Parts: sequence; structure tokens; C-alpha cells
Amino acid sequence: MKRLSLLVVMLVMLAGCGDTHRPNAFQYKDSYVGDNSAVSGIAQTLPMHDCYKSIELQASKRPYGLTVRYSDPEIERIEQERLAIRNAATYFTLVQNAEIVRFAFPNRTYAFSRPEMEAWLDIDFSTIKWEKELKDRLDEKISNEEQTEAYFKRI
Repeated sequence: MKRLSLLVVMLVMLAGCGDTHRPNAFQYKDSYVGDNSAVSGIAQTLPMHDCYKSIELQASKRPYGLTVRYSDPEIERIEQERLAIRNAATYFTLVQNAEIVRFAFPNRTYAFSRPEMEAWLDIDFSTIKWEKELKDRLDEKISNEEQTEAYFKRI
């Protein structure tokens, strides 16, 4: 009986050590650029969140937008670009009035506009309701390295 009790206690302790609550960016769906806590909360849930430093909001006049500042993620350029596309698409999906999204790294800045990205992905971000829906569309588009590079040459 003692062994069983000890085993149960150890299992409960081990279960408590796991990361049971992973933040989900989609909890911020229908946010606005002026909502600093939502916009920064999104940054902390996205890829490269461990390099996230700060956010600047342009909420006083159009075009409404945001600039996310990162330290160097120390990853290949093409991977950095793919993650920037994913992060920008997520912001456009979740932040209703975001028109421009910029990601500033020590050696490079990426700027995305909602209309350009919607045209490239052939979607309307306002119709995306689920994270999987966005992920599937992005996976389809950015898995093609030629299309991704062509997009970055345009912007």
C-alpha cells in the first residue's frame, strides 16, 4: 500500500512539472492595433517568441500597424523569412485593423501589408476563424521556396 501511495504521489508531482498551458495566439482574435496587451501577447505566442524584445504600435493614424523588434534568432535567412510570413499572417488574422506589420531584426527588417499578403495567399484574413485553417494555407504556400523568394523580391 505504501508503494502504491508513493507511486501516486510521484505521478502527481511529475504531471505538475509539465507545461500544461501553452498560450494560443487565437485567444486574441478580433483584437485591435491599439490594444497593447493583446498585440504583445500575440508576439509571445508566435515562432521566434524567445527573441521578442518589444513592440511599437501605430494606432493614432492610418495606416494602422505595428513593428515587432527581435534580437538575432540565429537561423537561416529562408527560415527567418518563412517565420516572418507566418507571424505577419497571424497578426493580420487576429488584429482586425492591422494594415502594416513590420519585423525588425538587428540585420534586416521585413514589412508586410495586408492587401499584398491577402493577394499572395489568395485569402481574406477576416474570414479565417481557426488556427488550423491559417496554418494549412500558409503551409501550402510557403513550402514552395521559389514562391516564398518571389514574394520577398516583390516586397
